[in-house]
Amino acid sequence: MKHITICSICTNKSKEGYKPVYAVGEIDSNLMAVCTCSKGHKTLTVLMGDLFDVLYTSAMYAFIRGCYSESVMSFTASLERTYEFFLKVIMIKEGISMETIDEFWKELKNQSERQYGAFCCQYVKITDRPWRIDSNKVKFRNSVIHKGHIATREEVIDYADYTTQLQMKILGILKFDFYEEYGKLYFHEKKRTLSARKKIFEENENIQFNQSSHLSLFRWNDHDVKNVTFEEALKMMKQFDIGW
Repeated sequence: MKHITICSICTNKSKEGYKPVYAVGEIDSNLMAVCTCSKGHKTLTVLMGDLFDVLYTSAMYAFIRGCYSESVMSFTASLERTYEFFLKVIMIKEGISMETIDEFWKELKNQSERQYGAFCCQYVKITDRPWRIDSNKVKFRNSVIHKGHIATREEVIDYADYTTQLQMKILGILKFDFYEEYGKLYFHEKKRTLSARKKIFEENENIQFNQSSHLSLFRWNDHDVKNVTFEEALKMMKQFDIGW
């Protein structure tokens, strides 16, 4: 996913007052982007957000631009990373160390069915209710991802509205009862990317650095907002979409 930031070197040298000069790059799975301006100045940007949130934004970008099948893939990835997020937060609440959680996840990270099973077990423990998903939505997802079905706009609206509801159900639990544990996981994940960040600095002399906040379309860390629909998230996305 493309990301833009301000080139501090060019912007600070502007003789016309404050006139921002932009640098463009691509966000990776560590939520980092090496952005380059038109004069070749590089800036390492670290997004202050969560992977499931960034993937949801990526899905929205694809949807707005009419890449409907591609958006299904990112909406699905966002949901799956929300499962992972919930699972790890609950494990922290249970007193399991970060090191153990990391080792546990190594055994699951390439096997989505095992990840889903682990999530379902944690969910029923916390809520005393089984987690259920619509088999027709699963069938649609599989037809797009595995069978080459070209999704229509209406099909994706229906699918994205459903996955958004599922994610809000999960995030609603974490928002009020597990916020401290979320903080621990967040900072652990950022610490885990330090080696990758260090490598970028070693390979790019004079690279600038900044941290950038990420607009959460879920608004899940806003305690005054209890629910967000796909339609509301899409409206918010269009307000902030700058066209890259």
